Amino acid sequence: MRTTRTDEEFALHLARLVKAEGISELSVAQIAARLRCSRRRLYDLAPTKEGLLHLVARAHFERALRDGFEAAARESDPGRAIAAYLGVGVTSTAGLSQAFLRDLESSPEGREIFDDFQNARAEGGRAIVEDGIRRGAFNAHNPRVVIEVLLGAALRLRRPEFLAGAGLTISEAFEEAYSVILEGLLAPAAMKGRAGPKS
Repeated sequence: MRTTRTDEEFALHLARLVKAEGISELSVAQIAARLRCSRRRLYDLAPTKEGLLHLVARAHFERALRDGFEAAARESDPGRAIAAYLGVGVTSTAGLSQAFLRDLESSPEGREIFDDFQNARAEGGRAIVEDGIRRGAFNAHNPRVVIEVLLGAALRLRRPEFLAGAGLTISEAFEEAYSVILEGLLAPAAMKGRAGPKS
């Protein structure tokens, strides 16, 4: 029976731990014990536990970006494309704990990683909005204003203190915001047949 883990398996286990618990309450020795590995294996990945956090965050956000672009590309209708694109933003944050978010926001490098991700998401969303406006599926708002609203909301909604006060997870907060924005973005003609039954 195989007892060693591949690098991919180990990275997955590390990511699960860090995204669930953050790193501020754990030492490198405790992380190694939880993952049943040597500290040397962790130091081969990053020189500090903060480096491990940043490594996990970058990998998570890079995958979320790819998933968002792929989800949008599968939809020919702009309304469904933007919904799919924003939906990935909700699902990709579902496993991020308050501890992980707090630790990520606690350092300039961590905030920069999160900012870079959200800026890249904004640019991808802008292209979808511009296409939707050209095709008449969206109201003719300035695409940069639309994306600035999305990005500005995301930057504030991700703050641990806001999430704690609102009693929401980050994915729940994003889902609420995207719902408000989408319902105001789709043109009346595009809305026909999309709304669910009224009570």
